[in-house]
Amino acid sequence: MDTATRKKQSSRFLDGIAEIGRAVMEKQYIEDVLALIVSVTAKVTGSKICSILLLDRKNQELVLRACHSDSGSYNQKSNTPLGKGIAGRVALTNKPLKVRDVREDSRFINKRIAVDDGLVSLLSVPMSFEGEVIGVINCYTPEEYDFAEEDQQMLTTVASQAAVILHNTELRIMKEIVEQELQERKAIERAKEIIADKNRITPGKAYEMMRKHSMNTRTSMAKLAESIIVSTGIGENR
Repeated sequence: MDTATRKKQSSRFLDGIAEIGRAVMEKQYIEDVLALIVSVTAKVTGSKICSILLLDRKNQELVLRACHSDSGSYNQKSNTPLGKGIAGRVALTNKPLKVRDVREDSRFINKRIAVDDGLVSLLSVPMSFEGEVIGVINCYTPEEYDFAEEDQQMLTTVASQAAVILHNTELRIMKEIVEQELQERKAIERAKEIIADKNRITPGKAYEMMRKHSMNTRTSMAKLAESIIVSTGIGENR
């Protein structure tokens, strides 16, 4: 790759990083963030297929979570055991790997998909946060390509930023879940007090009444509590 092409690629890379940084703040769910990352990375690197596989620690395997592709075969790929295949080795060692021709490399375990989708060269880079691997980014080309050091550095930068983004997104989602659960518990407690006062029973019996009604009507306790509070015209806070 000549100097002019390198400069153009570097410019696209910087634009891509900026795009991820701007857009990710508007994304609410991890799936949206992953889709954005593979889309921008494919555009920046000019890859035929760019994918993100996240590590399922419980089952010790990589699971395909996002893919930017022109075909559907790759989207049907099975999970990759940790330490197996190219991506599995990358996740296990926390080191990038490049393959000149995946069709000829014995370590590559998806030969049929490579043939069906016209995949040849591969650059696989770990996504890690504070030294802990959380997944892998794969970039494929449709013809033989010797990925240069600059390519590896560029994708490693994307992978590092993606890992930070995913970590922060998970924290934000967990915070939102905790806050929602707290509000639901407060509503249930308030509704329990309303039922207890209205029926002159103990809070414990009031809770049992709510729980039975919730089960019989297949209504969540949170929804039931909200209905009780709204029906009495009393706010959650006295």
